Amino acid sequence: MSTADNMPSLADEEYSYDVVPYPSHPFRQSHPERMATVGHLFGLSPAPVGKCRVLEIGCAAGGNLIPMAEALPESEFVGVDLSKKQIEQGEENISYLGLSNIQLLHMNCADIDESMGEFDYIICHGVFSWVSEEIQNRILEVCQNSLTEDGIAYISYNTFPGWHMRGMIRDMMSFHVRNVSEVPRRIQQARALLEFLAKSVSADRGAYGMLLNSELQLLRRQSDNYLFHEHLEKDNTPLYFHDFVERAQEHELQYLGESQLATMWTGNFPKEVAETLERIAPEIIQREQYSDFVRNRTFRQTLLCRKNAKLSRALKLESLDGAYVAGNLDEQIDRSKTTKPGDPRTFVNPLTRQTVSTQDPLVIHTVETLKECYPAAISFDDLFQSAIDKMVDGVIADATKIEALKRSLATNLIHMTVSGIIELQYNPSRFTVEVPEYPKTSGVARMQAANTTRLTNGRHETVQVDDLARHMVPLIDGTRDQAQLGEELKRLVDEGKLVIQTKGDKTANLPRDIVVKKAIEEVLQRLGKAAMLVQS
Repeated sequence: MSTADNMPSLADEEYSYDVVPYPSHPFRQSHPERMATVGHLFGLSPAPVGKCRVLEIGCAAGGNLIPMAEALPESEFVGVDLSKKQIEQGEENISYLGLSNIQLLHMNCADIDESMGEFDYIICHGVFSWVSEEIQNRILEVCQNSLTEDGIAYISYNTFPGWHMRGMIRDMMSFHVRNVSEVPRRIQQARALLEFLAKSVSADRGAYGMLLNSELQLLRRQSDNYLFHEHLEKDNTPLYFHDFVERAQEHELQYLGESQLATMWTGNFPKEVAETLERIAPEIIQREQYSDFVRNRTFRQTLLCRKNAKLSRALKLESLDGAYVAGNLDEQIDRSKTTKPGDPRTFVNPLTRQTVSTQDPLVIHTVETLKECYPAAISFDDLFQSAIDKMVDGVIADATKIEALKRSLATNLIHMTVSGIIELQYNPSRFTVEVPEYPKTSGVARMQAANTTRLTNGRHETVQVDDLARHMVPLIDGTRDQAQLGEELKRLVDEGKLVIQTKGDKTANLPRDIVVKKAIEEVLQRLGKAAMLVQS
């Protein structure tokens, strides 16, 4: 009898997502804004995200889709999922928020048909590898039949070669719990096996021991729901990238790119590796597959479009027409060296760890402006004008010189985009960094703050806020100015829900009004920098 024979059946799997709900939260890489950006860069004319139709297959409780629906009120959102419990939870949240542009449906994706209409964007995150081949093909059929002419589908999936080692660990856990039916005990026994294996190979410096130990350390930190659905469910079928693309092609879909553009750029490899990849794999599908071999890649977030869509892989400077740019770059300073004017300066994106070194004052001023504006995006035209204003006194009269500088900056920004240093988008940010007179957080964040400090921000990310912010966010609804918020903070203190502290000293002898005023100012500034304040 195989291990799979003792795993839950498809019907049991549906129930298992009710027993162990999968976390429902935003996935920034799946946002239509991200898909539209990649589409623009590669020659498509995707629908404006402010007025589009979006389908999510496997929407869970709508944690990814509901914030989109609130932020994009003129767009329409449809989510489907097999978990009745999670759909009901999502419907309660939609009702609470009063949203009318979104519906969540308790249904199998195999039942999606033409009656639901066409969609400009289709999202399928955390589903494809975890269902049977029959359902995988149905997902691709839905994309084939339901995408608009310039529509884009996002599908995430586990990949080989990286999943060979993880698959071994999954097989070990599946074997260990083969005779255990209760979900909590399956999880407990799987963790017990992980601890046993980790202890057993901790001192092994051989190739197997080091690889196994690395994966075990990663798994030990994961949540129970991740462990259960990733490793103990019946289906988890990784693919090689080229196999996934071939299957997409069978459904008249073609490879557009990756939601994370930087993973496609060979310049992020060492020079020798990049040159070899370009030589042995000049065609994009081959090159992407060889890149996976080099990286030992475990996961992809791939974008597909219609087979007849005309793509252009040559990135054009015109791509920046109408674009907005965001970037949070820190300067790397080598304090062991004495720098002088004109020396190269190096900036790093703290999230991607990608760097750019430059002597070009135009680029330097641009990076500084992006830092000042972050997390909000700034239009390319305004960014260029800001840099020019910092570089020169007066007006540059030579139009030819101005155009040359603008094209030079565009070239650098496209290079920085594909390398993962900055981000492009084609709409202004829907949040504000500046604190308005009557500050406001999103309805989603206010709802979440009732139960957690992990809130969804205006960049479609999950951010961690402190306890003071969590208590204040529900009150920052656009109806109160800072003075009124201060009165609310005093009420929370009087009710014993919060304690006034100054530098850790609860008894600091400062006037209460001054402490409260300063606390409100600081929490609003932090929320602004976290993209938590929406534009009224």
